[in-house]
Amino acid sequence: KFLVRASYLEIYNEDVRDLLGTDTKQKLELKEHPERGVYVKGLSMHTVHSVAQCERIMETGWKNRSVGYTLMNKDSSRSHSI
Repeated sequence: KFLVRASYLEIYNEDVRDLLGTDTKQKLELKEHPERGVYVKGLSMHTVHSVAQCERIMETGWKNRSVGYTLMNKDSSRSHSI
């Protein structure tokens, strides 16, 4: 048996946001734990039981990303996501 959890975050203008959280506009903080390293405080984690469920979660996160108009692309992503 395996346990798989998914999170999806965005870095936009140096702000970190949870693309799967209840408030996708809330800014989150990067923290550092002495033993576990860097983490995002308050980032939601979702247990997934199938590939299809993971794909649905990723689609939800993708729809919550920041996009805007640029001269090169009318639907340009203005962020980085992890």
